[in-house]
Formats: sequence, structure tokens, C-alpha cells
Amino acid sequence: MGEEFKLIKISQPEWLGYLAPQIKVFAEKLGQKTITYETLYTYFLKTIQHGGQIAEFWVVFKDNEPIAFAHWFVSSLPHRGLVSCDYVNSWNRMREPIEMLLEKFIEFGKERNAPLYAGTAINETIYRVFRKAFAKVGLKAERMEWVEFVGRKT
Repeated sequence: MGEEFKLIKISQPEWLGYLAPQIKVFAEKLGQKTITYETLYTYFLKTIQHGGQIAEFWVVFKDNEPIAFAHWFVSSLPHRGLVSCDYVNSWNRMREPIEMLLEKFIEFGKERNAPLYAGTAINETIYRVFRKAFAKVGLKAERMEWVEFVGRKT
């Protein structure tokens, strides 16, 4: 029988290299023209090294292997009272690792007196996991009517 899940806040920059293959696949899955593997890796590295009390990067392990990660932060102005989870990814089909990460994200918000929580879900499945995790603690996840686009000179 396998080991239980472990949730660990990553605080040593050199450790991020172990996730490099998963970050590369995730960056490609995002499909954003403005985000590459290199920029996403650097973004996570910056949080790990300089995030302090305002940004964190967490990883879930099973059998001593990383299987999911998430990144969140205290939103800056013009937002007020808001924490945001902008990236969450799991490279298996289990729901529990994502739920564990989102529970830790909610705890992060409580510790920073944030009454509002925002999340970015790359697909409908991840949004449903956010919604269910939020409902467990009495938060309601509401879709926002933002339209994201990128313009490029042709």
C-alpha cells in the first residue's frame, strides 16, 4: 500500500528543478502566447525565493514523488482584501491533491485577513474542484465576466 499524501511549502529555490518537466508540460497546456516554460519557471522561482508572507508555492507528494503544485499570492492594488490562486496543476486524475492545495490556499487567505478569494482555472474540471473546495468552508465561487484577449500586429 502506498504512502499518504504530503503537502509541502517549497522554500528552497534549487528544489524547483525537480518539477521542471511538469512545469514545461503545464506551460504548454496553458496555451498562452505570453507564457513560456522559462517565464513560468522563473515566476515560481521568484515566489519561492522572495515570496515571504505575500506569495507561496506548494507541492503535493505521494510516495515521495511530486504529483501536484499550486501558486498563490496576496493581490495588490487596485484589489483589496483579495488573495489569488493563479496556478494549480496535477498530473494525475486524483482529486485529493488539488483539494489539499486549495484548502491550504484558503488557510493562506484566512491568515492574511482576506475575505475574498480568486482563482484561475484552466478548464471546467479545475473550476468545479475550486467550487467544491470553497463550498466546504462556506465560500461561494462565482464566475467573473472577464474576457481575456491578446492583440498582435498582423
